[in-house]
Amino acid sequence: MTKRFLFFICLMAVFGYAPGFAQEAAPTPTPDPHTYTDPGMNFTTPSDALLIARADGSPASLSDDLQPVAQWVLRPGKEDARIVQLQMELYSGPPDQWEGQFESQTHNAQDGTLIRDKTPISLSNGMPAYFVEVAYGSGFDAKKEYAIVWADGVRGIVLSETERLGDGSAEEAKALFKQVTATRYPLYQP
Repeated sequence: MTKRFLFFICLMAVFGYAPGFAQEAAPTPTPDPHTYTDPGMNFTTPSDALLIARADGSPASLSDDLQPVAQWVLRPGKEDARIVQLQMELYSGPPDQWEGQFESQTHNAQDGTLIRDKTPISLSNGMPAYFVEVAYGSGFDAKKEYAIVWADGVRGIVLSETERLGDGSAEEAKALFKQVTATRYPLYQP
């Protein structure tokens, strides 16, 4: 019986199964390409959105300038394709002054920028934010950007949808953004 037991153990070792022994860890699942989540926010795009890029949005990876943290394309390959972009920067000032800083940066980034309809709103979980409409460019290159702008105590955050002028509406953008929730970014975590 001892020989049979040893033979059985050898077979299990050859085929990769040995109870009580360390085995290879299961692969980590790929993050959902439609969702951006971190300790201060959560956003889910529609199921037909295509992830273009995703980066780390932790305060340690940010600078004092807005930088893309995630980008998706809606309606890829179609004439009315739209870009959804999540941008962040370090910002520890008063949350109600972040929109003004965003506006100043946007004006400085490109000529001919028109910012209008800065409307105070609340995200779906009650976090205060602003809904902002931005238009820029001219002729066939004219673009419209709808953005939700808020600060979480550590970061200034902009979630925007950019499209050709006339392709969409503020109501469509607000429907897209209804999935975003945010809280104050936890400064200290156990």
